[in-house]
Amino acid sequence: MSEHERQSWFPLARVYDLAQRIYSEVPYRYVKSGHSLPAWHYFIEVTRRCNLRCKMCQYIDWLENVPVKEQRQGELSTQEWLDVLAQIQRFSLVTFTGGEAFVRKDFMELLTFASRRSRTHFISNTTMLPEERAEAIVALAPRRTGGMGFNFAGTSIEGPGERHDEIRKLRGAWDRSMAGIRRLRQYREASGKQCPHIHVTTVIQQDNLDVLHLLPKMVADAGVDVLNLVTETRMHDLPGFGEVDPSSFIPEQMAWPHIPRKALAAALNRTLDAAKGAGVELRLPRMPRDDLLDYYDGTGLDLNDYQCRNAWNTLIIGRLGDAYPCWLQKVGNVREHSLRTLWNNTTMRDFRKTCQKKLFAPCPGCCFLEHRGGPAKVKVPSVDTAVAGAS
Repeated sequence: MSEHERQSWFPLARVYDLAQRIYSEVPYRYVKSGHSLPAWHYFIEVTRRCNLRCKMCQYIDWLENVPVKEQRQGELSTQEWLDVLAQIQRFSLVTFTGGEAFVRKDFMELLTFASRRSRTHFISNTTMLPEERAEAIVALAPRRTGGMGFNFAGTSIEGPGERHDEIRKLRGAWDRSMAGIRRLRQYREASGKQCPHIHVTTVIQQDNLDVLHLLPKMVADAGVDVLNLVTETRMHDLPGFGEVDPSSFIPEQMAWPHIPRKALAAALNRTLDAAKGAGVELRLPRMPRDDLLDYYDGTGLDLNDYQCRNAWNTLIIGRLGDAYPCWLQKVGNVREHSLRTLWNNTTMRDFRKTCQKKLFAPCPGCCFLEHRGGPAKVKVPSVDTAVAGAS
């Protein structure tokens, strides 16, 4: 990829954040009824099944203890998913996720259908991308960013080689994931397209803290455009999650991750320096550095400093057809109601009205959470400042 093409990616994540803010500004601040403009980002969880067994996965107990045949039960059929995708507005962004989307034999059919109608994105472990599939995926991409079709490919890498395989609990997972990334890059370059842009997501966890700084060069060499570091969270472990009133949860119920403050600050600094040297954009969680350190050292976050506008922008459709503004609150099912009806139904409006006033105990660590100070408040401090604050 040329330097011009690489630089063209850099503002996109920030543009997305800004667009979300602008789009939700009036209904979030001033519409007290809880109504919102139409959703413009849809997360489609086509399955929760997966070929990996990652240590930090929120579904790990379910994946390890429920037979595969039972895991399939209740998933929307191909036609049901096509009917859902046909209801999505053409200006929208559709993110396919799992589990691992490619364990569904019909996933390419779903991706192709959606890419002809909307802007699309998938989150995959890229272990199931042989040559012909990678070529077909790039064929769905627009020539330039923002055009109709497959714009973004996301995958997860937790560390180099054996460390990644240990966390993923599959020997050879790193080789297969990196091969998938390289194939996408190869066909993108051969096509002369800017898309799909490729991003890697890494969960900040104790098991990869000592190797985080190795990731920027590794993913840049593979042709990745952006490296996202995200927080580890266990909110899906909560009993009744998504079904009960989210206000009923208390912080003491959460299995918060823990990393010593000094160790995390040092690892982040080394990783930031490595990203600058590798020429890859590094994206950190949307919070000030000190808050990130607080999250992992047990201090916790002050939710008064945060807001969440996800319920005004995004609709999640789970594998069984259940719909959510976020996983905290189910608002109905696509087998019973249209997307349009679900988006502004009574449960959704009530949830939005609550979010205008407060957030919930499981919210810290969620990637949708946004610091009220905005990007200016979340700037990364200098290395010296960060180390000095890590006591």
